[in-house]
Amino acid sequence: MTTIDEIYAGINPLPAMLSAKGKVNPDVQCMIAANAALTVYMSWKRPGGHNWETDCECFRGDFAEAVAEATAFINELPSAEVSKLRDFMGQLGRLIDAGKESGIDLDYMNPLLVTMKRLSENVITYKPQRVGA
Repeated sequence: MTTIDEIYAGINPLPAMLSAKGKVNPDVQCMIAANAALTVYMSWKRPGGHNWETDCECFRGDFAEAVAEATAFINELPSAEVSKLRDFMGQLGRLIDAGKESGIDLDYMNPLLVTMKRLSENVITYKPQRVGA
């Protein structure tokens, strides 16, 4: 049987791990339902979204399994820097689509398209510049 102290010890590090991966306002809960599996529920604010827009993941099973799966999920997330770059690319892509739909002149669109292409080519090998390097 898992004690409440063991539950806290298992889930308390998870919000900091999510923050380190660039997730904003992470929240981690452990839910126990009668006649059902235990659930570790993680949520965070969607980047660039409204305060009520969140993303989440749930992991069910016995407590050790659920925490192990949640930890593995976090470890597999891209770095905060890569996540920010991908979010920016998504916003830029939506801007380009909006420009095309609005019939914006190609002279305005071409620099955006070139930037998007360059970002797309470099996203996998992205390495942030070090300050003072």
